[in-house]
Amino acid sequence: MKPIPNEIRELIVAAKKRGEKEKNIAEWFNVSKGSVQTIWKLYRDTGDILPIPYPGKKPGMSEEQLKALDAFVEANPDKTLDEIIEELRLPIKKSRLSVILIKMDYNFKKRHFTQKNN
Repeated sequence: MKPIPNEIRELIVAAKKRGEKEKNIAEWFNVSKGSVQTIWKLYRDTGDILPIPYPGKKPGMSEEQLKALDAFVEANPDKTLDEIIEELRLPIKKSRLSVILIKMDYNFKKRHFTQKNN
């Protein structure tokens, strides 16, 4: 869903300042009543109408940790996911580690990871 354009946001705030009802404003600009309420609250709290940026998901591992993981798996291909997480003190779950290792071109064979043969 796209954010409401700034021009519409300005008109919503202007209408709200005039004392118009949220239901009417929502109908005029073809937005939900909740959007009108959110924009008005944002304006009251911050004095701004710009949407708050969504920060996205934080990465589970830093570049340093990924390099250390790669070196560790190369040196210890027989380690299990639990052992890798424990020994490297990684802040992720087993399922996420499995996805990361697959993206790093490691194959899961029985109980250890090995580099894919190309």
